[in-house]
Amino acid sequence: MGPMLLRMPGKSEQWNIDRSSVIATEGMTQVFEFAMRVSSEIENSASAVSLERSEAEEAIAGPDPVSRWTDPLVTIAIPTFNRATWLRDCVRLALNQSYPHFEVLVSDNASTDETALVLGQFNDERLRVVRQPKNIGATANWNACVAQARGDYIVFVPDDDRIAPWLLERCLSLIRREPELPIVMALGEARIVASGRNLPPQASRNLTTGIWDGVDVLDEYLRRRIMVQGCTTLLRTERLRAWGGFPAGWPFASDLSRHLPLLLEGKAGFINECCGSYSLHDATQTSRLALESHLEDLKKLIDLITLTAERRIGNERKRVQLQLRARHFLAREAVGIIASYRRRGTRFRELLPVLRQRGRYLLALRGQDTFALMGLACWLLLPAPIIGRLRRLKRKLTSKA
Repeated sequence: MGPMLLRMPGKSEQWNIDRSSVIATEGMTQVFEFAMRVSSEIENSASAVSLERSEAEEAIAGPDPVSRWTDPLVTIAIPTFNRATWLRDCVRLALNQSYPHFEVLVSDNASTDETALVLGQFNDERLRVVRQPKNIGATANWNACVAQARGDYIVFVPDDDRIAPWLLERCLSLIRREPELPIVMALGEARIVASGRNLPPQASRNLTTGIWDGVDVLDEYLRRRIMVQGCTTLLRTERLRAWGGFPAGWPFASDLSRHLPLLLEGKAGFINECCGSYSLHDATQTSRLALESHLEDLKKLIDLITLTAERRIGNERKRVQLQLRARHFLAREAVGIIASYRRRGTRFRELLPVLRQRGRYLLALRGQDTFALMGLACWLLLPAPIIGRLRRLKRKLTSKA
């Protein structure tokens, strides 16, 4: 049996959302409210995404109530657009999970390459494909996955990322112990595509694999003591829907704006083991993002964490400590981001207005950040021709390797 294709209705067709047939989960009201919120975003971008199920879909609607807490269904969501060559391995590895109760949901954002041909090569009933009739934008495509997901939990795997076969098995071992966990985070490496090198994740020295107060996991993340990826983060689907899916207007940190605040809602699962990889290459959305937008998204994320901590953390000392960590995280990330743009050839006069406007972020730097700050200064002071030569030399050495 090949992958199931879901027909997306045109704009001329009317919505007909029946609460009893949207998605068979306990949070039916949350599902309906999410559908109504996300529908306007998708409909304004292109043709509406139908949330109504066919009879065939209802017949395979998911696990029964008895088994859902011991073996919950997980949706592996793969939003994609014009990356057929990347997509093949992404789907193949997603289907290779050792945990048996999952579906792979691909939302094709109106690709014009060989994406449909690649997906047609998979003969696996666990694979479902949703094809958008028109490109609806990246965030709306992610929210289309949220709307179509059947799983009690969902993990987003962009088409250029990869997950290990044991990812779901490790996550579910914790969820069985604590069925209401809103989020499980696992370590993930970074894969530099140009050189073929993998940067292994830093494992926590303080947190072992298990269930923790989410504040402790967030504290490790903000202190840059662990490296987790979006593709190694499992979310409870109904919680994501209750938040309205992923917010528009966050070109860099849309996923983090949901992941990190969830850590402040109580317990969280943490896997102190590498379970996937994030790809670093010139064709990523982040690499094409303007520096100002990149830093603005990061600032909004820190503001969101600060505000959520104000509401969720009753212990004043712990709350203030986390907020200070968040500001320090912003400063360190800003140094790295500005330096990376300079290394890629951004002219100093283009960076100067950003430095004047965003330089206040760096006030949260500490003595331990001296070398990072010195490195940024060196890149800023290097003449553009020398930076260009260094980039060409790096590419040459990379190609030989």
